[in-house]
Parts: sequence; C-alpha cells; structure tokens
Amino acid sequence: MSRRSTTDRSDFNDNASNASSNASRRPTINFQEIMEDLPHHERETGERLRRHLQFFFMNPMEKWKVRHQLPYKLVLQVLKIVFVTMQLILFAEMRMSHVDFLEDTTTVMRHRFLKEWNDDRDALQYPPAEGRYSVYDDQGLSEHLSFLINSYYSIRNDSFASFSYDVVSHPSGNLGAQISFESIPPIEVLIDRISNVTVNNNTYNFDIREVKDTKRLNLTETEVFQIGQSDDAVRDILATRGITFLPEDALKISTVQFKFRLRTIHYSPTAGDQKPECYKISVSIKFDNSRHTGQVHVTLSTVVSYVNVCNGRIIKGVGWSFDTLLIGGTDIFVLILCILSLILCCRALIKAHLLQIKTSDYFENVLKNKITVTDQLDFLNLWYVMIVVNDALIIIGTVAKISIEFQFNKNTFTTRNDFDNSLFTLTSIFLGMGALLVYVGVLRYFGFFSQYNILMLTLKRSAPNIMRFMTCAIVLYAGFLIAGWVIIGPYSMKFRTLAESSEALFSLLNGDDMFATFYTINDSNTVIKVFGTVYIYLFVSLFIYVVLSLFIAIIMDAYEVVKDRYSDGLRAIEKRGCLRDFVESNPPPSELGSPTTRSAYAPSNLLNLGRCVPVEVTRIFLCSGFLHTFSFFLHLCTPNKLGC
Repeated sequence: MSRRSTTDRSDFNDNASNASSNASRRPTINFQEIMEDLPHHERETGERLRRHLQFFFMNPMEKWKVRHQLPYKLVLQVLKIVFVTMQLILFAEMRMSHVDFLEDTTTVMRHRFLKEWNDDRDALQYPPAEGRYSVYDDQGLSEHLSFLINSYYSIRNDSFASFSYDVVSHPSGNLGAQISFESIPPIEVLIDRISNVTVNNNTYNFDIREVKDTKRLNLTETEVFQIGQSDDAVRDILATRGITFLPEDALKISTVQFKFRLRTIHYSPTAGDQKPECYKISVSIKFDNSRHTGQVHVTLSTVVSYVNVCNGRIIKGVGWSFDTLLIGGTDIFVLILCILSLILCCRALIKAHLLQIKTSDYFENVLKNKITVTDQLDFLNLWYVMIVVNDALIIIGTVAKISIEFQFNKNTFTTRNDFDNSLFTLTSIFLGMGALLVYVGVLRYFGFFSQYNILMLTLKRSAPNIMRFMTCAIVLYAGFLIAGWVIIGPYSMKFRTLAESSEALFSLLNGDDMFATFYTINDSNTVIKVFGTVYIYLFVSLFIYVVLSLFIAIIMDAYEVVKDRYSDGLRAIEKRGCLRDFVESNPPPSELGSPTTRSAYAPSNLLNLGRCVPVEVTRIFLCSGFLHTFSFFLHLCTPNKLGC
C-alpha cells in the first residue's frame, strides 16, 4: 500500500513539474498577432529584426549550414591553441634553464662561503630534516668568518667554474686572465646595531638609537695568509678595522652583512638558442642576531643580473640558428593571430551592441513592450569578452617576451638572455593566464554539441547557489582561521602565521597532513594540546563531512536538473523572456541548408546595422602595421645584412 502511494505521489510530482515547466515555456505575449496588426513598413522591419535575431543566436555550425561562411573566429581559436602552446613550451624551456642557473649558482655560493654546509640542506623537505643554519659561540663565529674570507680570495683557484671578481676591466681584456691581489675588490661589511648598552648596579641602560656602520675590508695578502693559518687571527685583523664581536657587543649588534660581487659565464650547450653571457652575482651573507638569544642565524642570498662586459658567441656557421628563427617566428605569428582575433571579437561585440540598440528601440517604440535587463544581457557574449581579455594578455606577454629575447646591438638583430626577474615574472603571468583563457574559450565550441554541453550548463546553473553557500562557508572558515592562529600558533609551526594557518586548514579540508598537524602541536602545555586536538577534530568533522558534502550536493542537484531537462533542449533549461518569445514567434526553417533559408538569412534581408567605421579603420591600421613589420624583418634578413 505504501509503495503504491509513493509511486502515485512521485507520478503526481512529475506531472506537476512537467506542467509547471510547460507553463514556464508558454509564450507570455503573442507577438505574431501584434505584428499582423502593424503597418506594412513596421511589420517588414519586425520580420527583418526577427530573422536577424534568429541568425544572431545561431551557433557557428548552424551559420555554416545557412551561409556556408567560414567560421573565422573558430579557425583562429584553433590556431591560437596550437601556436600559443608552442610559444609557451619554448618560453618555459628558456625560463627553466634560467631558473636552474640561478638555483645552481646559489647552491654553489652556499657551499663555497658557508662552513660545513651539506647537501641535505639543499633539498627542500617538510618538516625540515635539520634546524636552521646558525652560529652559537664566539669560536664558531670566528671559524665562519675565516672560512668566508679564505673562500672569497681563493674563488678563482679552488672553484670548478669560471668565477671572477667584479672589477672594471680585466688585463688584456681577457676574463680568464689573472689579476693582482691588490686589484681584488674589498668585502663590504654592513653592521646594524644600537648606540650603546651600559650596566650600572645590575641595571641595563639601553641607548636604542640606530647606528648603521659600513666598513670595507681592504685586506693584505699577508693578512689573508694569517687568516688561512689560524681562525683566531680573523678577530685581531677585524678589530684593527673597527669590527669587533666581543661579548659586550652581543646586545648591541642586531645584524652583520658581508657583501661582495662576482662574475660568471652562463652557457648551456643543451639549449640551442642559449648564447654565452656574462652575469654579475651579488652575494650577501647575513648574521642575524636580532633576537639576542645566543643563536645567530646565518643566511646567504644572491642576486644574479646581466652585465654587458663580455660577449660570447657560438661558431656554427653564418646566419641565425634554427632555434632563434623558430622562437622569433612563433612569437610574430602568435602576435598576428591574437591581433586578428581581437579585431574580430571586438567587431562582433560592437555589432551585437548595435543590434541590441535596434531591438530595444523597436520593442519600445513599435511593440510597446520594453525588454528586460536580462534580455539585454543576452546580446553581451561573455565568451567574446573572455577572448578579448586573453588576446590582450597574450599580446602584452608576447611583446614583453620579444623584448627579453631580442635586442638591437650595433645595427644587428641579435639575441640576448637579459634575465630580469620582474619582467620575466610579468611575462610568465600574462602568457600563462592568456593560454589558460584560450583553452577555456574553446569550451564554447564544445557547448554547441549536445553531448558535451552538460559541464557548462551545470556550472552555470549551480553558480548562484554556490556563491551564496560559499559566503556562509567563508565566514565560518575565517572564524576557525583566526582562532587557530591566535591559540595554536605559538605551539605549532604549521600555525605560526596567518597565511600558514590558512594553508594548514585548507590542507586538512582536503584530507592532507592530518597526522602531521596533530603531531606538530607542542605537548608541553596540556591545555593547548587538548584544545588543539579538539579544534582539529571539530574542523575536520564540520568542513569535510558537512560543508564539503553540501558543496558537492549543490553541484549534483544542478547536474540532475540539467540532465533531466536536457532532452527538451537548451532553451528548456534557460529562463524565458519576451525577447526569446519574439524570436520563436515564427520558428526558423527546419532545413537550414536549403536555398530558401539561405536567401531568407542573406545580409540583404536582415537589418542594416551600419558600417562600423572605427573597427574598419583599426583593422586597416593594424594590417598595414603588420605589413611594415614583416617587410622590416625581411629587410633585416637580406644577404648584405646578416647573410640569411
């Protein structure tokens, strides 16, 4: 009995939902009857407008069947995917070569100038296998300073690399030529301390005025030899230059930095376009005593920058290498594709806006029915807006990439790897985000096939509910975040800062590092240990079992709705408006490829939106600019210039 009642109830609900769905799809206004009562010229304008709107809302496949017109924007997007991907692969290879060079150089500097630095510290581990690299006593400080000075003055002889000192010019113009000891640049010492600390009757008096001293270690060859023989000699030699590290200086000195500059050659034979170049390495070794706990943290940082003091070349024939031509040709072709795509999409957006103005004017003045804001937004194609954005990003990134890779030098067009970190970072961001949007934009064309459109429709339907749900979830997450940072932060390395606390909670939300989070809470304080355990249990239970499950349920609910109504077509899923009713008041012909349909949707039988003068002028200007650019490259590649 209960099973039958349940079945009847479900049938009733299905019939009710179908009835409500059919009611929502029923036209609210009979535009066909309204147009029949209009004068001839207004009715003819309305027919043209309706056909224009029907053609406007067709997908590229339907437009192809009607007019047999090549879908230029689709072809451009496919070509963009191919060549933008090729461009990013070439750029990433060059970028990774540069990053490896920087990391390897920093690793060499640490092994060369930090005493007892081992390979275990070079590997990134979490939790770290060893503690921070530090000095704990005066003897250890003397040993480190002695090791640093000896390594600096013997860098040319002991290192298996082309390191040299940063001098103005080398003897005979040869980078590898030996230079005199007196020509070696001195090490700069920057001391950050307070003015004075005195003790009177067990009372400490602090004069906290900041003092920044800068010293230059002009050591003699004899002094360097003495430091090499005995670590204790470095204290006396530094004391003669006003640099002391006595016990009474422990509360005065905050940081001491030793700075010097070296030069090296970056040359990678595995990268065909990689030319030998000179780079300057600015090394800074910092002894941090700012906490005054007796543990002096030692860190080494490097800044590698290009210097135009030497030029290398690879002797392998006349003309440009294949890699150089491939990189330059790919950049130029991507630039052309993106500018053409930008012009076509801007042209389509402008035409859609003109059509929206014509439609609003006809509805308001003739049909006496003002279209809603939702109907007006149907004319704004967000896919085209996204394509315009990704074209702009790729154009900017490509121009920056070309400026990095090429330069004009002595009236010749040569390549140079001038690795500027900020410019490289911006170029990577522009190209990477542009490529991401290019791939996302292709989903629009998959949406025209009924078998592939479920993803986009599900995201579109679930987006409002997801935004409302995330608003409440973010507020709850922020409460856990602040509480964990303030309470557990002093007792756990994973909650030490607000950013690290957020990373730890988000990892817990995805089921990662649960045991490590429990384990890293210091058990010296029983209250904090108990609170931290309960806190993590509560967060995991609430967010994984409730919040995350509800989030998935919202998406699944939207998916079920889309799947159930998908058989009725795309229009059954979307909300109707008077604009859609007007377009469908006279259904389009079923045979889109027939001559009658082709004649009906010909440009002469649609509205005349007017010639878009700014777009045409822009297109002519850009095309002429491309012709000038292409002729310029041809001029550069003539035999009397470079022998190409």
